[in-house]
Amino acid sequence: MRQNIMHKGSTRTKKNMTARIACLVMSFVMAGGMAGCGKENSEKVPELVEPVSTNEAYRPVTYGDIGKKVIKTGTIVPTDYCYYYDTSVTLSKVYVNVGDEVKKDTVLAETDSNASTASGDDGSGTDSGSIVDDSSTSMDGDDSSGADSQDVKKYSHEIKQKIYEQNQAELDWKIKACEEIGDSKGAAEARTEKAINEENNRYDNLLYEYEQKKLTQQDEDEDKVKQSGTLKADRPGTVTYAKKISGSENTVGGGENVVVVSDYSDPYIEITGESFKKNTYSMYKNMYTVINGKQYDIVPYNYTNQEIAVAQSMSSLPYTRFKLKGVKDADKILSVGNTVSLYFSTSDAKDVLTVGNDSIYEENNQKFVYVKTDSSEKERRDIETGASDNNYTEVVSGLKEGDLVYYASDAVMPSDYTEYTVALDSYTKTATVKSDSFSVEDLNSVSYTAPCDGRFTSLNVKKGQKVKKGDVLFVIDSGGGTAAVKDIDNQISEENQTYSSDLKDFDDQINELTNEITRYQKGKVATPTDAENTLYMAEQLVCQRNVVTYNKDLRIYTHNATIKSLNAQREKLNKNNDGSGKITVYADQAGTVLSVGAKTDVAVKEGANVLTVGSNDNVILAISISEGKLAVNQKVSISNKNNSGKKISGVCVGSTGDSSKSYISTDSEGGVHVTKCSGSDELKYYIKVDDASFYKKPKSYQVSYPTKSYENVVMIPNNMIYHETSKNNSNEYDYVWLIKDDEIIKQYVTLGEADKTKTVILSGLSEGDVIAKESGATSTGGSSSSSDGSDNSKSGADSQSDGGSDSSGGDAAAAE
Repeated sequence: MRQNIMHKGSTRTKKNMTARIACLVMSFVMAGGMAGCGKENSEKVPELVEPVSTNEAYRPVTYGDIGKKVIKTGTIVPTDYCYYYDTSVTLSKVYVNVGDEVKKDTVLAETDSNASTASGDDGSGTDSGSIVDDSSTSMDGDDSSGADSQDVKKYSHEIKQKIYEQNQAELDWKIKACEEIGDSKGAAEARTEKAINEENNRYDNLLYEYEQKKLTQQDEDEDKVKQSGTLKADRPGTVTYAKKISGSENTVGGGENVVVVSDYSDPYIEITGESFKKNTYSMYKNMYTVINGKQYDIVPYNYTNQEIAVAQSMSSLPYTRFKLKGVKDADKILSVGNTVSLYFSTSDAKDVLTVGNDSIYEENNQKFVYVKTDSSEKERRDIETGASDNNYTEVVSGLKEGDLVYYASDAVMPSDYTEYTVALDSYTKTATVKSDSFSVEDLNSVSYTAPCDGRFTSLNVKKGQKVKKGDVLFVIDSGGGTAAVKDIDNQISEENQTYSSDLKDFDDQINELTNEITRYQKGKVATPTDAENTLYMAEQLVCQRNVVTYNKDLRIYTHNATIKSLNAQREKLNKNNDGSGKITVYADQAGTVLSVGAKTDVAVKEGANVLTVGSNDNVILAISISEGKLAVNQKVSISNKNNSGKKISGVCVGSTGDSSKSYISTDSEGGVHVTKCSGSDELKYYIKVDDASFYKKPKSYQVSYPTKSYENVVMIPNNMIYHETSKNNSNEYDYVWLIKDDEIIKQYVTLGEADKTKTVILSGLSEGDVIAKESGATSTGGSSSSSDGSDNSKSGADSQSDGGSDSSGGDAAAAE
């Protein structure tokens, strides 16, 4: 059994073999006549073990591989490195685009620092926009500022502690007074109240400490987000995916890829669409691929048990992938973007002596063959066999390489033929994308969204118009800008009024207590019937006055924080607002308006895309396909529909993200990470076109891309392939007539993909083999048949010699 590959063929005229065939036929006729002579009552001649066939043929013993083979299509892909955040964040900027080359430490993306720290604002007031009134007047819903901000809570806790100390001091004076006049009951009640205060204070402190620990941990976590908020490339490579952010669509979840950088210098082979399953390939003794006519052993990529366990728990198993066994510089052999055939054999009988199954006979449990002698006679040769498949059997002993072994065949050998030399060729199956399935995109474009709900009062630009940084793009009437500002003004006014009233109340209490203290100190306070204990009353009242003073201080502090928050909200409303509720949006960069999705006096929702401005400095073709998938660095052909002779080429540099693909990695600390791209409503592939003129009239072109592509494989004309069905087991076989040492030999082959003229040969032929092509047969199609009249033409879908296929992959063919 031979290795297969692909190629272009050459032919030369071969001498007519009619005479040789005629002689063979005559010898059979004479032998038949002699067997029929003799007496009628003569003893019956013993039945010969060897069968009678239409023609007598011999096949040399050769070295080959034995065993069931499965052939799958693999794609050569680069090693991907994913950049993502562990928690959900808001992106402020993605600095790279698909197709960009990056170096180590290149900044890839950054988070919105305000968004990442909003929930953990310490209330210091350094960012006035983050302070919010506790009466739910916030525009952004942040409740961690204003009267409830962390600095206010901290100050409030300090004040409460001082008030507690004053309350306890007041009770100490009361206990002392009761003890001095012998009021044991009053002293006991005061002690009980003091103990209750102490327990309540202890609980309040524990609760506060717990909250502070939570906040500290939250701050630490947010610091990590801040520190990791900038994604940097840790190695050079090519960007093959970059998250597209626009308007309100600028958040990413934890484990969602923001950027994928691919290293073309570290390629491997992937079976795209086939999820990894442990031990799937353990049954195969031999696994290899053939590249540029050379065979390379392959091994499955060994994911760790922990990686697979984590991936399984997330239902996110990665695609199956392989590496070349024992090859250090794989990038010199594997070309990213190409596809290759992967061969899997269940037998370890590799490179062993083989003989065709149609040559083996058995008698009394002894297997034997007929070998052609020097005198052209057939000689029985007992053999010991090993592994076997549908076509060939391993010979352990009894034969040597080159021995000519007889095989019975009903197929008629070609008598008038030309020779065809097998060579390597390329096979490509293509699909076409019409212009309605692709578009030209500007990767540097910026989308502008509505900053609020409202109606457009003016659109100052139109599609195709050039703008400068700072130009007015559009104006939206919020319909309530003035009312919202007035509402905040009213809140400020109400807060000021309440604050003034509260301060007056505090001052009145302080003045009243001060007067009482003075009277007690002068001894001018009346004590009706001497029932009230007035001892140390001045000291107790001082404690009460201190409590009121502390509460006044707290009210002043919370008032200032509240007013600051309301002023910040008013400032936000007034930004780009003319005071009447109309908000103006300006261009952040110079460029050309690529699209406008709004009209004057039309309602709009906050965050809706309004228009896009681009620079045309980084345009790219984006296509959607209905068949198969494009690989990174895979080439496509672009042809002009009006001029079929004008063709340009392009290469796939990335995509909008394949959400069905999982990426798995383990960090330096042993942590397993499984990430994915969010993808898009429609998966698009980005194509870099090598002719800039394409972008002027892209709709006049169509794109063709390979759904399957094989380089340097064996291909032969379809009409040189024959087909037969076994009389013994109904198995179907494909074969060619191989010419070896001036002998015509039936050589079994396994078929792969086919086009109108040629078929890929997966096994059975090698480059340089010579096969017979019947004279008169054309190479543009047609069929060849065996002697029983059956059609010999065979498509790739029917190329499984045992009629089966591997259930693990739809693109697999089984061969013997």
